[in-house]
Amino acid sequence: MRNYLTIALPQTPDWGEDLQEKARLYMEKYDSCTQSILAAFMEELKIDDPLLLRSAGAMHGGMVSSLTCGIHTSAMMILGLLLGRENVEEGVDGLMPIVHPAQELIQRLNARLGSHSCKEITGVDFTNRRQAQKYHLAGGKKRCERLVMEGVEEIAGFLQELDEQGGLFRAQSKKK
Repeated sequence: MRNYLTIALPQTPDWGEDLQEKARLYMEKYDSCTQSILAAFMEELKIDDPLLLRSAGAMHGGMVSSLTCGIHTSAMMILGLLLGRENVEEGVDGLMPIVHPAQELIQRLNARLGSHSCKEITGVDFTNRRQAQKYHLAGGKKRCERLVMEGVEEIAGFLQELDEQGGLFRAQSKKK
């Protein structure tokens, strides 16, 4: 017998807007696009796991190297919470339910933000301290806050669509 995830999306019409503002405030106060988005979703989905948030710690600023955008990495972490395999022993079969939704969400984020690359989106190589400082002094953090809000809107909307189609949650495997 299989158990089912008990995580449920809020059914309030302004859920996405609340998430956007919460993530923006976290970004404004504490930095890290990835952790800001993940923390907002964790709070809304009532997930309390400091190790989960910690695992996103090095993902800000495109994995702190201007690589994959933190919005994208948080999106994959959130999707993994809802569709990811529970045990590595499930093998490739356990990965299959997340493959198509993950590909689609990345495509949507790329279309919305213009790229998956932090460097391409911001125009900054954050491994170069001068470029990073110049970006921040020129108001770059506000731009990142807006990008975070756009990303959250896309992620929340995508999750709601999956939920409406009945494709959001999957059975958990038995614990061994």
